[in-house]
Amino acid sequence: MQRPHSISRKGALAGIGAVAAVAGVAAPTVIFAARRQRVSVAIGAHSLVYLPWDLAQGLGYFAAEGLNVAITYTQGGSETAQALISGSADFSGNALDQAIAAQARGRSLVLIADFMAQPGVTLLIRPQDRERFRSFRDLRGKAIGVPTLGGVTHVIALWVAHKAGLSRDEIRIVGVGGGGMAIAALADGTVEATFANDPFVTQMLRGGRGLSLLDLFIPAQARSAMGYEAYCFTGALTRADVIEKNPRLTQKVVNALVRAMKFLSLRSTAQVAGALSEELRGGISAEEWMPGLNHSRPAYTNHGEISPDGLRAVIETNAYFQNDDPGKIDAGKLYDNSFVERANRTVKL
Repeated sequence: MQRPHSISRKGALAGIGAVAAVAGVAAPTVIFAARRQRVSVAIGAHSLVYLPWDLAQGLGYFAAEGLNVAITYTQGGSETAQALISGSADFSGNALDQAIAAQARGRSLVLIADFMAQPGVTLLIRPQDRERFRSFRDLRGKAIGVPTLGGVTHVIALWVAHKAGLSRDEIRIVGVGGGGMAIAALADGTVEATFANDPFVTQMLRGGRGLSLLDLFIPAQARSAMGYEAYCFTGALTRADVIEKNPRLTQKVVNALVRAMKFLSLRSTAQVAGALSEELRGGISAEEWMPGLNHSRPAYTNHGEISPDGLRAVIETNAYFQNDDPGKIDAGKLYDNSFVERANRTVKL
């Protein structure tokens, strides 16, 4: 006689299929944890610029590839990149800028999928300052917040200032952290403006606690402020030695991410929110989380493809940030499109 509350293998599979049917998604192939290959991933919080990682996890796409993915959430891109370089993570959700910085130190990080083709940040000011600051140029001499000093948003802040006719000495960049920490820094006057990601940007806008001065999620505003049609922002990075030693593992990870990005492009915002637990939404309810995704959608790439034009844009902004010659950066060693191209030919929802 079966013990009370025990679940048979057949029953477990049936339950998973039923949940998937309710959510309107295909039930993933189930490979039990004992047979799955463990993979460690580090990403910076539950920001929507890294959404494909959380979505692939929530939808069971990593499990369907035979992977047991353990995600560690860090405070920012620099900490995440260090986890990857040190070997404590096999893959990371990071900006391409971290691969450029690593190359300058003689290390090799490689972008294997690009999530966003526009900078996924918005520059916020306090609503009461709408008359004081009408453009970035009005921030001359003011403190501007970024999540972490030396990170991708710091690079973008200095480049936007440069394009607005301000020297690097005419603004003061302050590391304020991400999410709620950025919100607090703006509210208490630590900074006059701050860059932030979704879903936090939209929460501030909807709550009347912030006003958008510059929205780089929107391609037209990004082109005007930065001078580029495309900009490789965040995606999946790994080490060159991981690709060399285990290309099959790398392909499986990219397969799951591309599948998640296809889901993202084809499904409604409500369906995407429903595919994530509240934990994977960063503790935010679906109702509060969905406006952030609607705001972020224009910035996402076409299923992870890495644009050479977007790559060159990041190289140029980083060269300006480092006061260096962009010709010193070996662009060919920064990315590998082959895994995304293969996934897009073979992976179906």
